[in-house]
Amino acid sequence: MLEELSTREKIILAGAEIIIHEGLKRFTAKNIANKIGITDAAIYKHFPSLDAIVVEIINRYISRCSQSVDRAKELGLSTEETLKQVMREHIKVLEETKGAVPVLCFEFSRSGNKKFFDILHKFVEDYKKKLSEIIKKGQEEGFVREDIDPTETAMLFVGLIQAKVFAYVMERREGPIIKDPDQLISELFYGIIKK
Repeated sequence: MLEELSTREKIILAGAEIIIHEGLKRFTAKNIANKIGITDAAIYKHFPSLDAIVVEIINRYISRCSQSVDRAKELGLSTEETLKQVMREHIKVLEETKGAVPVLCFEFSRSGNKKFFDILHKFVEDYKKKLSEIIKKGQEEGFVREDIDPTETAMLFVGLIQAKVFAYVMERREGPIIKDPDQLISELFYGIIKK
């Protein structure tokens, strides 16, 4: 399947894989090039800088996560199904980007790189707002417990995703980051659903 992708796509995927498995220090043109069998100079035909690759990885993740919330809301599903759909899509995007963005969130939250920090912070704030609106609607419908804070619950989901990625990295696992998305969603719902 990798052979069918454009060189640009291969660069993005290889970059994400290096970030997740080896860290930002190993995120170099040479290492990306070696991974996909091109020269490091060839990378700069597709991207003006390594930062541009990072921005592309982040923007794809942000765009797809945000769009998934909007799409789920437009489907006219129940609040429960809307939340589940958003979570499934988020997990799908997480897997497709190899978990790189949660790692980048952690790296850039303490790096002093304001450009990347600002992009990621805006995403987290916007995404948190969209998720909390759905959770609030669930409270109004009597589906979600009234005693929980919608914003904090939205952050719980984001934090749970972060924790799953960190466990994946620390355990040096291969394969899916979240082995059973439905089980994870079920466990999260157990804590927020009105009984």
